[in-house]
Amino acid sequence: MRDISRREALTLALAAAAAAVVRPSEAAEGVSSLTPQATGSPAARAGGPPSLIIHNARPLDAEAPIEALRTFETANDLFFVRAHHLPPTDTPSPWTLMIDGDVKTPLTLSLDELRKMPAVKQAATLECAGNGRGRFSLPATSGVQWQYGAVSNATWTGVKLSTLLERAGVQDSALHFWMEGADKAPIPAAPKFLRSIPRDMALGDAVIAYEMNGKPLPYLHGGPLRLVMPRWYGMAWTKWLTHIHARPTESDNHFMIRGYRWADGSPVNFMRVKSVITSPREGDQVRVGTTKVTGVAWTGTGTINQIGISTDDGKSWVPGRFTTEARPGTWRMWEADAPIAAAGDQRVRARATDTDGNTQPDQAAPNGAGYGNNSIHEVRFHAR
Repeated sequence: MRDISRREALTLALAAAAAAVVRPSEAAEGVSSLTPQATGSPAARAGGPPSLIIHNARPLDAEAPIEALRTFETANDLFFVRAHHLPPTDTPSPWTLMIDGDVKTPLTLSLDELRKMPAVKQAATLECAGNGRGRFSLPATSGVQWQYGAVSNATWTGVKLSTLLERAGVQDSALHFWMEGADKAPIPAAPKFLRSIPRDMALGDAVIAYEMNGKPLPYLHGGPLRLVMPRWYGMAWTKWLTHIHARPTESDNHFMIRGYRWADGSPVNFMRVKSVITSPREGDQVRVGTTKVTGVAWTGTGTINQIGISTDDGKSWVPGRFTTEARPGTWRMWEADAPIAAAGDQRVRARATDTDGNTQPDQAAPNGAGYGNNSIHEVRFHAR
């Protein structure tokens, strides 16, 4: 057992209102400053290292700065953090994962046992369903007022959920799998956060992860075990996973039957097609001529196959180039050349399309919960 890293300790102190929480950690993380502001990364703008942008300290909600989205794998210490409840402070040692319900052989597996099973590496993009909520023009919207950075990408290492379910002898009656974590509600009256996933997804690409970007899964990101659900929004990626219950029906938890629903009552699940410009940044100074524009694009339906930029308010579009391959559930990095003919204020937009034919709208239709804002990203900068 080792104490948490400096960065985890600082962040947990904020998240738990200065409570002294000590957690095991198998790898020391780098230290990044934490910025309690809702937009921008002031440290990076001042020439310092980029920093997480804190929206709430208890529980911790912190988005990644745009600068952190310039690499295929987002650094663990700049990966956005989202939690509905407080991180667990009294956890079992050793950590175990139990699988019960409609299975022939209920299982209890330790972390060491899981590590000895055949491992898979899965690159996957994690996005909060409320990413961009703060960009909607709504008179009042409950929830974290995220800008563009409630999204990050990592390579996750773990065991396929299907492998565990096959070992347990999952029965035909098990149509849904209830994922239970060890996090605690901040007040007794608050409902537990417990969601379920359908059978086809459980037996598909879902992974029970214990590593993130080649390091033990950080505590703030659900360590030592979390569910990875490629292509789905982050509410389905249960953190601090302790139990999997095989059931014939979906979870009746508050966060399933009332939370995470579109305006028509249908469930929020697959990520919408979206792109973010990572360079230039808002307010940057560039030279007249050709400016390279970079960014990332992702989708939960198919894969990204088109990216374009516009410097004339969407009247015309210049095709971009992808610098990473197309893989379901993970973002593609891209670049494009923006022609800047004269000095003065400039704007550039980016628009992504996926293989299912979905294209980013100019303005996504607002909804009361502020979910799924995949409006076209526009950056304003200056040419001289």
